Amino acid sequence: MIIILSAVAIALGAFIALFNWYSIYASQRAGRYVSQTPLLGGLLLVLGLHGYLEIRIYAWLGILADYGTIILIIALPAMIRDAWSTSFANLVHRFVSDSGYRHDDIRLFKRGKFTIRSEHEPPVPCTEYGALVVSSGFVGTWREESQGFILEGYGENRVLRIRNDDGQYRTCEDNYPEDREFPVDRFDSLKLKKLK
Repeated sequence: MIIILSAVAIALGAFIALFNWYSIYASQRAGRYVSQTPLLGGLLLVLGLHGYLEIRIYAWLGILADYGTIILIIALPAMIRDAWSTSFANLVHRFVSDSGYRHDDIRLFKRGKFTIRSEHEPPVPCTEYGALVVSSGFVGTWREESQGFILEGYGENRVLRIRNDDGQYRTCEDNYPEDREFPVDRFDSLKLKKLK
């Protein structure tokens, strides 16, 4: 029974691994990114190979046979670093704005990285086809200036300034695309409450 399960695991793992390798060719041919299935093919190959006593010592090579798993292993340090850079331990300043139907959460982290998370309740239209946006997020860089903070890098030439006027924080956004019919991600003229 173990031999049959191992063979099935190897067959499935090999199929996924082959598809992952094929995705490289498909991406180049289509001119756009074709995603892989990380981890699954490599794990199935390792489990399947582990079922055969004669080759059990080489079962770990199943990981190297799967492109999706290789890419995940290579990307893992950067993913961990990004998660750490926006963790609570690295939070320097936090601002929130609540207008009743929209809630904005702006977080400034060490090393000049920021995140903005906007939530709409109820959802609001964002396209002419009736699509609704519930939430959106942005990432960029920030720096301090004499009157507050400057946030950049979250959309073409957009610049968000958080100004401190005697303890009252407000936003001012430059270079927002004026031709947008649905400005659901505009951050101009927000009244902010500083939480940290």
